[in-house]
Amino acid sequence: MTNRLLIVAILLLLSNVSKSQSTFLKTYQSPEYDSFYSVAETSDNEYIFCGSKEKSPGANFNAYLTKVDISGEPVGEYSLNSVETESGFTFIRKATGSSNFYVSGYENPDDSMNYTKIWEIDEDLSIGSVYYVGFNDTLINTPVNFINLGDSAFYVLSNTWYSTKTSPDISLLKINSDSTYLFYESSQRALRWPSGIIFDSLTNSLKIAYFGNQVKDRSPVTITTFDLDLNITDSFHPEVDIQNLNYGFSMLNDTSWVIVAYTQKMTGDNCLFAAKYHNNSLLDSLELHNNHDTITYSGFGQSVLPLDTCTWIVGIYNIDPRTLWQSDPTWIQLSKLNADFELTDQFYYGGDGSYNPFDIISTTDGGILMTGNYYNPNAVPLVHQRDPFILKVNSDGLIVNIDNPPQPVAQEAIVLPNPGSEFLQVKLAIQHKSAHIQLYDINGRFVLESDLIGDLHKVSTNNLGTGTYIYRITASNRVIGSGKWIKQ
Repeated sequence: MTNRLLIVAILLLLSNVSKSQSTFLKTYQSPEYDSFYSVAETSDNEYIFCGSKEKSPGANFNAYLTKVDISGEPVGEYSLNSVETESGFTFIRKATGSSNFYVSGYENPDDSMNYTKIWEIDEDLSIGSVYYVGFNDTLINTPVNFINLGDSAFYVLSNTWYSTKTSPDISLLKINSDSTYLFYESSQRALRWPSGIIFDSLTNSLKIAYFGNQVKDRSPVTITTFDLDLNITDSFHPEVDIQNLNYGFSMLNDTSWVIVAYTQKMTGDNCLFAAKYHNNSLLDSLELHNNHDTITYSGFGQSVLPLDTCTWIVGIYNIDPRTLWQSDPTWIQLSKLNADFELTDQFYYGGDGSYNPFDIISTTDGGILMTGNYYNPNAVPLVHQRDPFILKVNSDGLIVNIDNPPQPVAQEAIVLPNPGSEFLQVKLAIQHKSAHIQLYDINGRFVLESDLIGDLHKVSTNNLGTGTYIYRITASNRVIGSGKWIKQ
């Protein structure tokens, strides 16, 4: 009996170790333009992703689901395949009190109707009940996010536009379980983009966030409160001048909500900030990144993950908003805020292409999972298409190497521009006030070193010849960043 108990204990220990080591960053490249927009975890620790898949190069998109195992390997797929139909899945969350899931999306089966739908799916990707509202061909309604309140009603925030107009606007749709519905759309038909929807349990109301034209000294972002019958009860503009329609909006806890966005300060510095509110009153705010030379955006879609002891925020570092297909790399910036709303840690992943995160969730093994799309500007031949990525980290925000568990793969210091010429810059994460960089040539010969002070430190490379160099950045007696840097 003792030996049997010992064997069981060892198996449980190995199972826990295996779970703790299921961290990775993977891209899923294919001949088509594919995107993941949202993710949910199954009861057996696998993950279901929803998105859209290009049917053939240059063709319309079909909604599709992909299931991967705990290591990120695909194990199943479902697609709404149709030559005539344009469709897409946009957001997925677990059904209340069930192992099933709800997925929002749209489907346009012909030229006469456009449908906003909520599909119920099981863990094997089989479709069950479908709740939908059909609109005539002049109105196109694309869901962005939804809330399910006790399986009795779905509140769907959408981007809406009419075929006779070029300006998108917002809509809020309540779909009941019997497919009766209420529909709110603005009579202004203004140029506005929706971001997120939250349920305020204290006031039993809904709040939606959307970006529109700035009016006088007010922020272009509006937070509008609705009752459960879609009547507007309040409207509010955050104090900060948010300058991009890409921002995060989420409940932080039962009494407060948070908004994460990019703005530009009077000094010209670019700033990614987070602000916490209660009943539309500002409680606290902080800067997640502030620098003149680089721009950091909040992740697209769901970019805020509140947990019991901390909050994680995913962003895009070094983004170029002037182009859809930028040639410079971006990093996934993962920022950790403590219970006092203080920024304590930052980690960077990627840097080998352009990453756009869309969703972030907690996982039952204590980790964090992010998904979105990826574009490789260095691909030969260059193809303008995006492919899905998945980033899974542990509770500390780290990818842990299975062969050497203490070794983090996350970067806490990154080098840019890369390639560069007369100089390189080192960006230090918030947890490091100083560091040291060493450069080696491709043969391993030491060529340069410098102390690094502050958030972004410039190092002259005028005396180096063109070629590839290896950099190693250390702080607190450990390596916090390493890789290759190219001088042109």
